[in-house]
Amino acid sequence: MAKKEVKEAKEKPKKVDSRRTTDKWKKKKWFTIFAPKMFDQKEIGETVAEKPETLINRTINLSARDLTGNPKKQHISLHFKIYDVQGLKAYTKLTGHEINPNFLKRIIRRRISKMETVQVVNLRDGEKARVKTIVVSGKKLTKIKETAVRKIMMEKIAYASKKRDFDDFVNEMVFGNIAFKIQNEAKKVGLIKRIEIVKTKLIEGK
Repeated sequence: MAKKEVKEAKEKPKKVDSRRTTDKWKKKKWFTIFAPKMFDQKEIGETVAEKPETLINRTINLSARDLTGNPKKQHISLHFKIYDVQGLKAYTKLTGHEINPNFLKRIIRRRISKMETVQVVNLRDGEKARVKTIVVSGKKLTKIKETAVRKIMMEKIAYASKKRDFDDFVNEMVFGNIAFKIQNEAKKVGLIKRIEIVKTKLIEGK
């Protein structure tokens, strides 16, 4: 008996219901995103969502230059997270900052010693933050001197965190004079050319 040849049925391509896609898009709304009070609640962007609750915890990264107008802060990114939506307005809180890695490579390449610290600091109201700091020197330092500089870095940053909430703390790290304070003390140990608060991140808080 001859075997019957079974031909596989070709699957027909599914038709996309353009009406459903259009209807779904029509349900979405545009929301305006605002920075925290420390940046005068400036408008920092827009986003679309069907429901306001889906915006909660959405993150936004923005150059510090765009917020402050200071071109010297172009290499700094500020991180925000949406925590509240009222009407078509989405409000954010600051969750940290970070310096562009390419910027760091340029300044470190010219120096001799690099001292790096990563520490967790206790802030006001039970908040905690992780901070990464780098110091670059003008000449090679001994291990003892490097240890002494790291100690100064950590003590100054820990002291700066004691009576501040996270917003105030980041403001001091990014826009304040904490780097100058560290350098002023560290130069007693050795020749210090540059201090950068590389990164801050909120790791525990309300």
